[in-house]
Amino acid sequence: MIILLGESAGARELSTQLKARGLELIRKQSWTEETSLQTPSLVIDASHPSTSIKFAPLRQWCEQRGIPYIRLERPETKVPSSPLIFPVYNWEEALLQLKQRVDTLHQLKGRPITIFITTGSHQLQSIANSSFARSVRLVVRILPEGRLVQKCNEVGIHPRDIVAMQGPFSKEINRALFKFYGADILLTRDSGLAGGTDTKISAALELGLEIVLVKKTKTNTGLTVNSTHELLDWIDQNILDSPITQL
Repeated sequence: MIILLGESAGARELSTQLKARGLELIRKQSWTEETSLQTPSLVIDASHPSTSIKFAPLRQWCEQRGIPYIRLERPETKVPSSPLIFPVYNWEEALLQLKQRVDTLHQLKGRPITIFITTGSHQLQSIANSSFARSVRLVVRILPEGRLVQKCNEVGIHPRDIVAMQGPFSKEINRALFKFYGADILLTRDSGLAGGTDTKISAALELGLEIVLVKKTKTNTGLTVNSTHELLDWIDQNILDSPITQL
């Protein structure tokens, strides 16, 4: 049995590849030792860096039993040097930086500030609950899935400010969206070239947007691969005909 963690683009891509090989996928949202009916032969962590911490107990459980735990993680994006880019390494830093940028821009421009969010739905609640949320316009770009649109509605995002679109997005599309919504600040994460980080940053810089960039936190996750192809090669060489459970 192989356990597959995550709902990121990398996880979805990997799921497609595994299904094409005839491997069974079962989707779940969490894991505990008590709910593990079988000992896996491999665990693949394709979750987003901001959510992978919740699987730390599983990683420790695997280490104790000698079970391979592989982290699928895109390489970091080479970010240009710019005074408009503000790197942070966790959500607490992101919220603090956002507040500082909002306060500064509000004083400079004398009007409400618009934040264009491309970090998905995971941290929307914390953003909506922040001290600056009532004084800004939040525009959120998410995948066109009903549950994600519903989540945006639940945290108070206005329907007109929900951009439900499937990427990847070119620089031109990003630029058009940022301009259409009158964005002042881009909140994004470093999701690598495959996640379009470079095109988002390039478009935002052309328009003079300030960018709060959530960088990847370095964690000790054992074996790490940077592409689905690399991971599948490892599976071909080490794992044979294993049914798969997706969490």
